[in-house]
Amino acid sequence: MVKDIKEIIPIEELESIANHALHTAHKVHDDLGISGEELIEKNQFGDTALKIDVEAEEAVIEVFKKMGLPIRIISEEHGVIEIGKNPQLLGILDGLDGTSQYGKSRGKARYGTMFGIFQGLNPLYKDYLYGGIMEHVADILYFGSRGRGSKKITHGTEVSPIQTSTTSELGQSTKLNADLYYDAKYGTDYVTSVTQFLTGYSIESFGSSAVHYANLAVGKVDGVIECTRKGNLEFAVAYPLISEAGGVMLTREGDYLNEKEYLTFGQNEHVLIISACNPTFAEALLQKLNSQISPPK
Repeated sequence: MVKDIKEIIPIEELESIANHALHTAHKVHDDLGISGEELIEKNQFGDTALKIDVEAEEAVIEVFKKMGLPIRIISEEHGVIEIGKNPQLLGILDGLDGTSQYGKSRGKARYGTMFGIFQGLNPLYKDYLYGGIMEHVADILYFGSRGRGSKKITHGTEVSPIQTSTTSELGQSTKLNADLYYDAKYGTDYVTSVTQFLTGYSIESFGSSAVHYANLAVGKVDGVIECTRKGNLEFAVAYPLISEAGGVMLTREGDYLNEKEYLTFGQNEHVLIISACNPTFAEALLQKLNSQISPPK
């Protein structure tokens, strides 16, 4: 039986610990400097990991080990880490999302460490407790916790609430981020085949889901188009942040992620995910896409 979060730790305390962990990863980023670019090993997905990928994850993991919280962490570089006896929480960790951008322009490009926490070991997306993105170069932590809204912390001290844009329909000012990098890297067209029907709107790809979802959470863009892949770490972390900021995440068929099981949904197939600033804009975007593309049978 899954314990209620109140029986484990107050949500505000969990938020504080997670924020501290991400700030610790930020310090690792800054301290490593150029040495962070060293090649270490291939991870579980066959991608080459850099020193920053590995050590940023270790920084987050060590914070939770010191606190002794009963949590199982699924990470990109370290696999599954069990902390404490009888874990009651599930952590999702990506040490550096946007490694390619880091490699090209460390200290200038946009990329970040992503970490999320869910209640229970086989959670639905709606069982989220916390989701945070530490954007390193800007030194901004974007985070959302259940029932506490989404906020950002700039330079470690300046705290301010954030929310998605109020855009309700597609227009000349519509701004979108899309994961075109994945298609380019692996020779696929999961996202490209969809965005071709959105000509006339501003569409950018930053090569980092962390950046895309941070942009959506603060209202810089109205929507994000990506597809499930590689364990879906990014979606799990983004879901709490976007939900608490006022946004939604759903499939092209209109199925919201709320009731989807993180461990099974989209883990073995590429499912298009639409993230939007609000339900009204999500419906407008889906209507546009589905008027051009027939959903798969």
